[in-house]
Amino acid sequence: MKQFAVRFAVPVLGILSLSSAVAKEPEGPGVAGRLPAASRASLEDHVSRPHVFADPGFFHWGGTPVLGDDGLYHLFYDRWPRGNPRGMYGWLYITEIAHATAELPAGPYRFRNGAIRSPGDDPTGRWDAVNTHNAYAVRLTDPDTGKRRYYLYFIANRGDRTMDDPWLVHVGNQRIGVAWADSPDGPWTRHPDPVCQPGGPLQHYVVNPGVTRLPDGRFLMVLKGRAAVPGDPKKWGPMLHGWALAAKPTGPFVIQPTLLFPGSVSAEDPCVWVRDGRVFAAVKDWNGKLSKVAPGISWVYGDIEPGGGVKWTIPAHPLISARVLKWDDGRETKVYALERPFVLLDRNGKPSHLFAACSVENEFAGSSQTPNPNPPPIKPASLPFNVCIPLVPDGR
Repeated sequence: MKQFAVRFAVPVLGILSLSSAVAKEPEGPGVAGRLPAASRASLEDHVSRPHVFADPGFFHWGGTPVLGDDGLYHLFYDRWPRGNPRGMYGWLYITEIAHATAELPAGPYRFRNGAIRSPGDDPTGRWDAVNTHNAYAVRLTDPDTGKRRYYLYFIANRGDRTMDDPWLVHVGNQRIGVAWADSPDGPWTRHPDPVCQPGGPLQHYVVNPGVTRLPDGRFLMVLKGRAAVPGDPKKWGPMLHGWALAAKPTGPFVIQPTLLFPGSVSAEDPCVWVRDGRVFAAVKDWNGKLSKVAPGISWVYGDIEPGGGVKWTIPAHPLISARVLKWDDGRETKVYALERPFVLLDRNGKPSHLFAACSVENEFAGSSQTPNPNPPPIKPASLPFNVCIPLVPDGR
């Protein structure tokens, strides 16, 4: 998700190089397969069909499915009204995390209920007074009770009128929180405090959480923040992707000193999973610098070292999907946005589907960071939706 449009040249922080593929690297998640041509109509009318989850009245963004004990797939995703005065930029202020269900991973999904939303400034001064965004749902075992619960990680913010630009006030106050429930229908209990605060190489704000449990019982979060600028603590440096560890799914998550990949790689939206004792993460590869092939979704992996740290490596062929949807009638649709990746694992722990936020044309077209009392209509091609793409072997 765009915080603002400025891009930075980023120094490499010495963790690994872009050519750091190693021998005996693990099997990757696969590559994007084809979608049923009958679902292509959803890109225009925004009616939900298999593999495309859309709503003509809402911006959709991100989505993480969880298989429930009822045999249904429960999708938690970000949504906010299409006609709001900021358009796409309303994501920072008025998003709610909604809940949809389907009988199959690809859907079709149907809205079920709202999960969590901004509580407002009650009590006064709370950190999460504004917004609820970046839904990331996962089932984890509470180490204190042994009970499996649904954990819903999110970001929120507040305004404090300390900067001239109110947009940047809210961006800079973003933190990561968590809510939990015994059922995907709730009720949800929110942690009163952020579960992760800026620290280590990630300064100013933290967003885009993805969480999993490591084989040794610790909980791993991958996330995004900003680099510090030496000599100017108020200035924001480039975007960086790091990782944090906690003893409990409710945190606190402590940010570690190394990064997922060099800071010179422009990326966003990490998700994370564990397979065969290794850690994997998929990210939005802004300009294709990670994959060296094309902008889209790429992956990296991590080896758990004897001391408990994670050493991250860029594989030889990181690309999962370029910014294109391929249909089973041979046609292709180039898309402007393919972001917020989430890799679904099947019952055997193998990657089966890639979920992502998608828009055919620029999703920010006609939108404004400041409220417009008469916002222009949002074109259907600019209204984002969620897509579920089957993963197939890459053939290498």
